[in-house]
Amino acid sequence: MVKFLTVKEICSSLGVSRTWLYLAERDGRYPAGIRLTPRCVRFRADLHELFVNGEWQQEGNL
Repeated sequence: MVKFLTVKEICSSLGVSRTWLYLAERDGRYPAGIRLTPRCVRFRADLHELFVNGEWQQEGNL
């Protein structure tokens, strides 16, 4: 089963602001979140782990 993280959990883990996270997502520097509603976003925990470990690459740059 896939686990999802909130914006707050991601920001706390990375030590960044929500603004940084949303800009990084938009620019492709961070894995895209899943929009449940216009104001509710969740991020896949497995992709977050890859990002933290430096193993995540933006699609198209593989």
